[in-house]
Amino acid sequence: MSVEVVCGKCGKKVANMKMLKSIKDVIRPYNNKCPSCGQTLSTAEFSLDVQEN
Repeated sequence: MSVEVVCGKCGKKVANMKMLKSIKDVIRPYNNKCPSCGQTLSTAEFSLDVQEN
């Protein structure tokens, strides 16, 4: 299973994980901003979409 973290504003993929980890750990390397559009990524405001491969 892999998990994609996607910016809610521009739809660009921020990260792709093979194992689940804290959303804080995922966005920290990007200074809590989308690397594509600069939108602030919040640990309090995110959604989870699950798709079967």
